[in-house]
Amino acid sequence: MRRILSIAAAALLLVALSACGDDEQPVVSPGADGDDSVSTTVDPGLDPGLDDGTGDEFPTESARETARGYLGMYEDDLPPDVRVARRGDEEFALTEDYRLGRVTVELDDTDGDGFRVTSLVVELPDGPETFELEPG
Repeated sequence: MRRILSIAAAALLLVALSACGDDEQPVVSPGADGDDSVSTTVDPGLDPGLDDGTGDEFPTESARETARGYLGMYEDDLPPDVRVARRGDEEFALTEDYRLGRVTVELDDTDGDGFRVTSLVVELPDGPETFELEPG
């Protein structure tokens, strides 16, 4: 039985390797029963580089401009892919993975009209960049 499992694990590894592109590598993690399981998911945080997966250079300036556009925006108007790290005094748990272009915001009710983006972080190839709402 153990030999069959070893052969099956090796076959899965070969399938995963053949399914990966030239720049992807499978991530092998211990399975629940001690055998190795194979996942072809590659954590983008391992090598942010400049490639967004399309073969084109990551649009850093566009990502910055999109992020800046969220400053001052009301919570209800934010797109669903924007993460909220803090809403007033309430802080939220976040994953520690790194995804190029992802925006994480902090919300405050500065004028009594509702929660708005007062600070944000956008994840870029050269590292995260923070923007803050300027008073006025």
